[in-house]
Amino acid sequence: MSMRNRVAAYAAALMTLAVMANGAQAYQCKSGYQHAEAVGKQLFKAKKSARTIWASTVTSAYGLQWSSWDIAASKSVDCDWTGNQYYCKAKAKPCLYVVP
Repeated sequence: MSMRNRVAAYAAALMTLAVMANGAQAYQCKSGYQHAEAVGKQLFKAKKSARTIWASTVTSAYGLQWSSWDIAASKSVDCDWTGNQYYCKAKAKPCLYVVP
Protein backbone atom coordinates (compact mmCIF):
# COMPACT_ATOMS: atom_id res chain seq x y z
CA MET A 1 0.00 0.00 0.00
CA SER A 2 1.42 3.38 -0.96
CA MET A 3 1.95 6.15 1.57
CA ARG A 4 -0.86 8.16 -0.01
CA ASN A 5 -3.32 5.25 0.30
CA ARG A 6 -2.28 4.65 3.91
CA VAL A 7 -2.88 8.29 4.79
CA ALA A 8 -6.30 8.15 3.10
CA ALA A 9 -7.17 4.95 5.01
CA TYR A 10 -6.12 6.50 8.34
CA ALA A 11 -8.13 9.64 7.57
CA ALA A 12 -11.21 7.55 6.75
CA ALA A 13 -10.78 5.55 9.96
CA LEU A 14 -10.49 8.72 12.03
CA MET A 15 -13.61 10.17 10.43
CA THR A 16 -15.50 6.95 11.15
CA LEU A 17 -14.42 7.10 14.79
CA ALA A 18 -15.44 10.75 15.02
CA VAL A 19 -18.89 9.99 13.62
CA MET A 20 -19.28 7.05 16.02
CA ALA A 21 -18.18 9.18 18.98
CA ASN A 22 -20.78 11.79 18.06
CA GLY A 23 -23.46 9.13 17.62
CA ALA A 24 -25.04 10.06 20.94
CA GLN A 25 -25.59 13.53 19.52
CA ALA A 26 -27.38 12.25 16.43
CA TYR A 27 -30.77 12.68 18.12
CA GLN A 28 -32.52 15.85 19.19
CA CYS A 29 -35.29 15.15 21.71
CA LYS A 30 -38.15 17.21 23.08
CA SER A 31 -38.01 17.87 26.82
CA GLY A 32 -41.66 17.01 27.45
CA TYR A 33 -43.47 13.69 27.28
CA GLN A 34 -46.26 12.80 24.90
CA HIS A 35 -48.90 10.38 26.20
CA ALA A 36 -51.34 7.99 24.54
CA GLU A 37 -53.84 5.41 25.78
CA ALA A 38 -55.41 2.34 24.19
CA VAL A 39 -57.45 -0.72 25.12
CA GLY A 40 -57.51 -4.23 23.71
CA LYS A 41 -58.45 -7.81 24.46
CA GLN A 42 -54.89 -8.99 23.81
CA LEU A 43 -51.89 -7.44 25.56
CA PHE A 44 -49.65 -7.16 22.48
CA LYS A 45 -52.44 -5.48 20.49
CA ALA A 46 -53.20 -2.99 23.25
CA LYS A 47 -49.49 -2.10 23.53
CA LYS A 48 -49.16 -1.72 19.76
CA SER A 49 -52.26 0.46 19.62
CA ALA A 50 -50.94 2.71 22.39
CA ARG A 51 -47.64 3.16 20.50
CA THR A 52 -49.49 3.83 17.23
CA ILE A 53 -51.72 6.43 18.89
CA TRP A 54 -48.61 7.98 20.50
CA ALA A 55 -47.01 8.30 17.04
CA SER A 56 -50.16 9.86 15.63
CA THR A 57 -50.31 12.35 18.51
CA VAL A 58 -46.67 13.29 17.99
CA THR A 59 -47.18 13.65 14.23
CA SER A 60 -50.04 16.09 14.88
CA ALA A 61 -48.00 18.09 17.38
CA TYR A 62 -44.52 18.15 15.80
CA GLY A 63 -44.62 16.51 12.38
CA LEU A 64 -43.94 13.04 10.98
CA GLN A 65 -40.16 13.24 11.44
CA TRP A 66 -40.60 13.27 15.26
CA SER A 67 -43.01 10.33 15.46
CA SER A 68 -40.68 7.30 15.51
CA TRP A 69 -41.27 5.22 18.64
CA ASP A 70 -38.00 3.37 18.03
CA ILE A 71 -35.84 6.45 18.62
CA ALA A 72 -38.03 8.11 21.27
CA ALA A 73 -36.37 8.80 24.63
CA SER A 74 -37.48 7.65 28.09
CA LYS A 75 -40.23 5.52 26.60
CA SER A 76 -42.54 3.18 28.46
CA VAL A 77 -45.79 1.31 27.93
CA ASP A 78 -47.64 0.35 31.11
CA CYS A 79 -50.69 -1.89 30.97
CA ASP A 80 -53.35 -3.04 33.43
CA TRP A 81 -55.95 -5.77 33.09
CA THR A 82 -59.35 -4.19 33.82
CA GLY A 83 -61.31 -7.46 34.05
CA ASN A 84 -62.27 -7.81 30.40
CA GLN A 85 -59.53 -5.96 28.49
CA TYR A 86 -56.08 -4.42 28.76
CA TYR A 87 -55.70 -0.69 29.27
CA CYS A 88 -52.28 0.57 28.15
CA LYS A 89 -50.57 3.95 28.46
CA ALA A 90 -47.63 4.84 26.24
CA LYS A 91 -45.33 7.67 27.30
CA ALA A 92 -42.16 8.96 25.62
CA LYS A 93 -40.19 12.03 24.61
CA PRO A 94 -40.26 12.49 20.82
CA CYS A 95 -36.84 12.55 19.14
CA LEU A 96 -35.62 13.61 15.73
CA TYR A 97 -32.71 11.95 13.95
CA VAL A 98 -30.20 14.65 13.02
CA VAL A 99 -27.68 13.88 10.30
CA PRO A 100 -24.23 14.86 11.62
